[in-house]
Amino acid sequence: MITLIAAALATTLSERSTVTLEDGVTLTQYRASSPSTDVWVLRVDLCADDVYIDATRDSVSYQTTGSWASTMDMTAATNGDFFKTDPVRVYGDAYGGGVRWASGHTGWDSAYSSEWYWEHYGWIAFGQDDVQFSHTGWVKDNIPGLAFGVDNSDPTPAPPKGMLAMVSGFPELVVEGVPMVCTDPEASDCFPDRSDMRDRNPRTAMGLTEDLSTFLLVVADGRTSDNDGLYGSELADIMGQLGAWEAFNLDGGGSSQLWTDADGYANDYDGNNNGGGARSVANHWGIFAGGRDYLPPRPGHCVTAPPCGTIPAAGGVIDDEDACFRGFGDPAYWRDEASGYNGGLKWTNAFESSQADNWAWWRLELEEAGDYEVSIYTSAQFSVFDDVEYEVRADGVGESLQVDPSGHDGWLSIGTYHFAAGGDQWVALFDDQASNPGSNQHIVADAVKLQRTGEWCGDGTCAESERCACDDCPVTDEVPANGLDDDCDGSVDEADDTGGGETGPGPDSGPDSGADSDSSLDEDDTSQPGKVVSAQDGGCGCASAPGGSLSPLAPLLLLTHRRRRTSDVGAGGPAAVTASRPGPSFRPEQ
Repeated sequence: MITLIAAALATTLSERSTVTLEDGVTLTQYRASSPSTDVWVLRVDLCADDVYIDATRDSVSYQTTGSWASTMDMTAATNGDFFKTDPVRVYGDAYGGGVRWASGHTGWDSAYSSEWYWEHYGWIAFGQDDVQFSHTGWVKDNIPGLAFGVDNSDPTPAPPKGMLAMVSGFPELVVEGVPMVCTDPEASDCFPDRSDMRDRNPRTAMGLTEDLSTFLLVVADGRTSDNDGLYGSELADIMGQLGAWEAFNLDGGGSSQLWTDADGYANDYDGNNNGGGARSVANHWGIFAGGRDYLPPRPGHCVTAPPCGTIPAAGGVIDDEDACFRGFGDPAYWRDEASGYNGGLKWTNAFESSQADNWAWWRLELEEAGDYEVSIYTSAQFSVFDDVEYEVRADGVGESLQVDPSGHDGWLSIGTYHFAAGGDQWVALFDDQASNPGSNQHIVADAVKLQRTGEWCGDGTCAESERCACDDCPVTDEVPANGLDDDCDGSVDEADDTGGGETGPGPDSGPDSGADSDSSLDEDDTSQPGKVVSAQDGGCGCASAPGGSLSPLAPLLLLTHRRRRTSDVGAGGPAAVTASRPGPSFRPEQ
């Protein structure tokens, strides 16, 4: 039977070699005994600069791991999920290039509910500065006390917003730190959700360490006189030894492949496939490392990394060269021009497709919540297409909208939105269209600007809600009988505080003993100019700029729920927005 217990180590690993492929990525070859098998391990430091994870885009065809990875300029890659044909589909859910696979090409489509693998899968997914996983359906149904993972009440939950790469697999090999161990690896109740785990085969697996800082990709060879392959229980044991806190089985057998750009295939892919060469498969994991011109020079998925940048309270600009911008899709179809904001822009072409191919993403991390007008920087020369799909996500709500930037130069407003403080917010644009847009229909990705609107602490205007909480409201001597706490001592003084004690009508409960003639506050004062006041305190919940002055609109970066759109405009005017249309979203809903 299968149990969750601390495993007695039945399989011994002896290190043969370790090679650093790039900073943050190593490849180690082990030789396992009992059984005798070569085991290859990619260790990926998710907090190393220039390390990014990607997976295969939705496709109607198959590729070998080496063919896909070399085309994508990957540092290393392995095969991914199990798959079916007619149509091409994987057993689980999938993302690649920041776009979720169409449901008909995945195992979560209800059309496949009669398939034996229905709702069995779990997954690992990566977003910017984010790592997520979901337990398998069997684990959710049979292992009590699960403390982590996405929605343990749903066997196949929709991925969180912002995922960029995802591969599914099953069975689950290590569950929250404990390997899945069978007392008899060939027994019928060993890995009841997948019977071929009870035979020794070539294997591929994926895993994460407990702190989510290391991604493990493991390939074990088999089916030859030199390599016995592994039982599922042996694979789980090995993943535990390697430090995986969560781990999942991937497609194995003839699909097990590990490729590097330095040496090509590392493992015996031909022997695994019974002499049939490298098998073409439906999806893959890939690793970028060592730096790419089109990737920001920072870690891609480090959960402890500081934000790519922070937009100040007044607003700011994210340019296409900033760390908070990223373009997706084939870099060959992003053209750079010495034009636009700060003398540079990128453009691609609109084309007919059901999903975005090239798309752009401006990540927004805000210092303060508030209403901000969002504008895009356009170029009359290169902004040709007149129906560009944008998506704005603000304060937990995403909206798709169509924008006509054609013939416009400079800043173009696309609406005003309420943003929350912090991240998980963005602006994105996409190149796909429902019908043929024609040739040379350029779409520009340049700068995005957020400009604070309305009353806010730091706008230079004293709103009543900001009194005694913001430098927009200067502290003065108490004015008698005006019903206001002018000197911000915590009391509304009805008496004249300009000297010599209380002379006005009624008691004064404040601590003042006389006028604050030197403009300083008594040491007992509990509310001071510039103090950060929480919403519970009735203040504006923000801190003023030093000296109470309003900082000018600054470019991002300070590196280290409703959406409300308040203006629509036509082509050539201050904005160009039409009614939003349903379509491929940066993160499609399930």
